[in-house]
Amino acid sequence: MLLRAEVIKRSFNSVELFHFLMVRKVLMDRQTRKGQAFVLILLVILGIIVVFAFLSTRSARVRFTPVVQEGFWLVGDQRVTTATVGVEVEAHVVVKATEEYVGSIMVRIRKDISFWWDSDFSVKTVPVNLRGGRETELELTFVPDEASAGRLRGYFVEVDFSVTQTSWVMENTYPPRLRVTTQVPID
Repeated sequence: MLLRAEVIKRSFNSVELFHFLMVRKVLMDRQTRKGQAFVLILLVILGIIVVFAFLSTRSARVRFTPVVQEGFWLVGDQRVTTATVGVEVEAHVVVKATEEYVGSIMVRIRKDISFWWDSDFSVKTVPVNLRGGRETELELTFVPDEASAGRLRGYFVEVDFSVTQTSWVMENTYPPRLRVTTQVPID
């Protein structure tokens, strides 16, 4: 049985054999270069991805959302859980920063509507510059225009922190949410 190299030698003269081997070498070199170029391109792309991932984690600082300590309602100077239509109510929210918080805080009084989307009744945006451990009290005054009856269950506070893009919503119970009557409440 003849070896492959012997078959090639017998079927070609020396010039043809040299030409055949050179063409084969050139083709293999091209394949090798193409493979090397492909691997090099993949390494460059992977390197770019790693660099951008590293840079994005270094520049995106973790921000902690301030904590809402409490939310309550005042009519006059008295804490209440029930108010009367047409009487001025102050919503108070005490916010404590766990670390420095510089940005705005949006306080919203919302109508709690049964079986439907709640709606904004009054909105106030407050610029805040709090150092870690400090707290501030935010206040929003409004006058309820509807009593808690039918589909309107009452009013509640929602707080949006612009920097951390998070929200706090008053607990979904009465109290602490505000009921509104058409008569003077007895608290």
